[in-house]
Amino acid sequence: MFNQQLKSLLVAGAVLLLATGCSSTPKAPKVTQGGVFETNTGIVTKPSKYSVSETMDRTEASAKAVGAHIFSRVDWQELSKKVNVEIPPNQLLIFGRGKGGPYIIKEAPLAALDIPFKAVAWQDAEGKVWLSYTNGTFINQRYAIGTAAASAKDIDATIEKITDEALK
Repeated sequence: MFNQQLKSLLVAGAVLLLATGCSSTPKAPKVTQGGVFETNTGIVTKPSKYSVSETMDRTEASAKAVGAHIFSRVDWQELSKKVNVEIPPNQLLIFGRGKGGPYIIKEAPLAALDIPFKAVAWQDAEGKVWLSYTNGTFINQRYAIGTAAASAKDIDATIEKITDEALK
């Protein structure tokens, strides 16, 4: 009898979920023209008054000024030419100070997918230049960081300082 009631309850719950449009498949966030997310994805996008190259030069200089190590800078537009694909200017900077990341990765090894930190300067279809990055709070939520959460907040403060200085 109990098993039958439990089965009926589970079926009713499934029907309710289907009727309300809920599913286990997450919906992709809406993206505006040019690639800016309309919903909260943890990606912060700020406008730049500089070219992509100059935005990234300024971001790199600002990162170095706070003691960050530059691991790599990737010019996607230049790389795309090697495979005969034309894309608007787009440059990625991978950098970090090594202060908060190790604590986060110790607690959540998969966070290494987002750390060291990355920022991308890119040009949209209208020619507007943007600087985008994932914020530390999102990394904290994405990987359910507990004791290392203070390190994620430190990342937020550091990246805000770097990007604000770069975009002045």
